[in-house]
Formats: sequence, C-alpha cells, structure tokens
Amino acid sequence: MNFSLYICLLLCVALSQVRGNCSGECPDTEEVVWALGGGCNVFRNKCYFDKENCHRKPALTITTKRECQKQCADICTAIYQPTTGIYKGEVLNFGNECEKRAHTCRTGQTFL
Repeated sequence: MNFSLYICLLLCVALSQVRGNCSGECPDTEEVVWALGGGCNVFRNKCYFDKENCHRKPALTITTKRECQKQCADICTAIYQPTTGIYKGEVLNFGNECEKRAHTCRTGQTFL
C-alpha cells in the first residue's frame, strides 16, 4: 500500500512538470522556439512556448526553423489595422497582425 502511494505521488509530480510554466513571467531572453500547429508559430523562448501550450488542444510541437518556415503565410488580407512591434529597441510598423506574424515567421524576430 505504501509503495503504491509513493508511485502515485511520483507520477503526479512528473505529470505536473510536463505542463511547463503556465503562470508567472517569462524572461526576455531570446532563444527562439519554432513550433507547428495550425501553421508556423514562433516564440521568444521555451517559457513562452510552454505558456501557450498550457491552453492549446492539440498542443504545439517544437520543430526546426526550416520545417516551420515552410508554413509561413505568403498572403495577408489588405485590411489596414496598423500594429507595431518592438525588436531590440526598434519599433517596426505593420499593416495588420497577419503581416506582423508573417514577418516573425520569415525572420524569427520576436516582439515584446
């Protein structure tokens, strides 16, 4: 009985670690993570990837830059809804969120 309780507790701890960081702040460190799931998704680092996966079903899967970029958006709608992103202190302007995501997918530049 005691042994099975120990195994159950160990399993619970292990499964809680699989979920990753679901709350709290992520560091600004740029260690880009490329992931597939409904297209190419680019994250500043593993912490941001883990936070996104906390509420994704099915979960995103980490892949290579090369494989991910095969799924970058080629065409965005012409709807003008301007947005910006700051990368290494430089403000970049985009016509809409799709253009911003496409830029991130092509370059790997992640915005804070």
